[in-house]
Amino acid sequence: MKVEQNKIHSQSFLSQANNRTGLFYILAFIPLIVVFYYNALSAVIPFYGFLLLLIKQQKIVALREANTVQKILGLIVVVGSFFMYYVVVLVYPQVVFYGGANYVVYLLGLFLIFFHFFALKEAFAPLFLIVAATSSSFISVWLKPFLTPFADDFAQILVSILRMVGINAHIYNIGNTPAIDFSSLSGNIISTVFVYECMGVYSTLVFSIILVVVLFEDPSGFKMKLAYSIAGLFGTFALNIVRVIMIFLADYFYGAEVGGTIHYALGYILFSSWLVCFLYIYSKRATLHAKARSLWKKMR
Repeated sequence: MKVEQNKIHSQSFLSQANNRTGLFYILAFIPLIVVFYYNALSAVIPFYGFLLLLIKQQKIVALREANTVQKILGLIVVVGSFFMYYVVVLVYPQVVFYGGANYVVYLLGLFLIFFHFFALKEAFAPLFLIVAATSSSFISVWLKPFLTPFADDFAQILVSILRMVGINAHIYNIGNTPAIDFSSLSGNIISTVFVYECMGVYSTLVFSIILVVVLFEDPSGFKMKLAYSIAGLFGTFALNIVRVIMIFLADYFYGAEVGGTIHYALGYILFSSWLVCFLYIYSKRATLHAKARSLWKKMR
C-alpha cells in the first residue's frame, strides 16, 4: 500500500515538475521573438542557448522549486526587466526599447521564480550563452576606447601582407584613424579607412562565448582546455586578417564595388566555417592526439 502511495506521489511530483518546466520554457521563449524582430542576428546565439536549455530539460525537471521569498524576488526582477531600457540608454544610446539587456534580466527573474537558486549551476552553460551573447555588443562598445589604439598596429600587419603578395599598399592617418590605399589592377586608387570594428573584436567575443560554454560542459583537464583556448582565439584573430586581406584582393582585382559586396557576407562564411572546424577538431582531439603520438614514435 505504501509502495503504491509513494508511486502515486512520485508521479504527481513529476507531472507538476514537467508542467512547471514547460511553462518556464514557454515564458522564456516568447521574448526571443521580440528580440528577433528588432535584430535577427542578435537572437541567433540566444536561440542556441535556449535549445541547450531544452536539451537539459530532464535534468531541470528534477530541480527543486523556488521558495516564496525567492519567487517574490524573481517577480520583481521580471517586472524590472521591462524598464532596463531607461538604464542601458544612458550608456548605449542606440539600444532598442526591448532588446538583449531586457531579455537577460527577464530570464534571470524567470529562473528565480520557477527553480531554486542553486539550480542556476545546472543551467549555467545555456544561461551564460544567452546572457553573454546578448551582452556582447555592449562589451564591444565598452572595449572600443581600450583597443582603438591598436588599430594602427593591425593596419601595419595588413600593409605588410599586401606588400608580400605584390600590392604596393601605403598607410596614412585621417585624424586618429589609420587608412590604407593602393592602386587596383585597373589603375583606380582604392582607399579604405581602418576603423575599430575591422579588428574583429565582435567575432572574437562571439567565439569566446561559445568556447566558454563548450569548455564548461567538457570534463577534460585544465591544460587541455587552455591549449585549445589559446589556439582557438589565435585562429579567430588570424581569420580576421585573412578576411580583410581577401576583401583587399577583391578590391585590387575586381574593383571596390566587388570588394564592398563581399565585405559583410565573407565574414559570416569564414567565421562559421572556422567555428565548425574548430569544434570538430576539439571533439576528435583524443583520436588526433593518439595518431600524432603514433606518428611521432615512428619518426623517432
